[in-house]
Amino acid sequence: MVVILPPNGSITFVGSILLTLVLGFLIGALTKAVVKVGAIILVLVIVLIALGFIEPNQIIQPVVKYIESGPALTEKVNQIAGYLPYSSLTFIVGFLIGFFKG
Repeated sequence: MVVILPPNGSITFVGSILLTLVLGFLIGALTKAVVKVGAIILVLVIVLIALGFIEPNQIIQPVVKYIESGPALTEKVNQIAGYLPYSSLTFIVGFLIGFFKG
């Protein structure tokens, strides 16, 4: 049998809830901004290729080199992700609010 205890309303409990909510909101808003900038860069590159100012190889070669360095970056990403409480419901709610409303 699983026992679910009600929150006790202490300052520590409320502070941890608010901290994860705000952290999720900030990361959600940052993710939204990064996606917007990425979409703008993608459209700009497509337009420049269509107009003939750049060739596709000028874009593909640096991207391939970046992807080849992926395994080295995976360890750093896992280390940073270890600090985030992404399994917390309040973090997820804050992230969604930040991503869609932030």
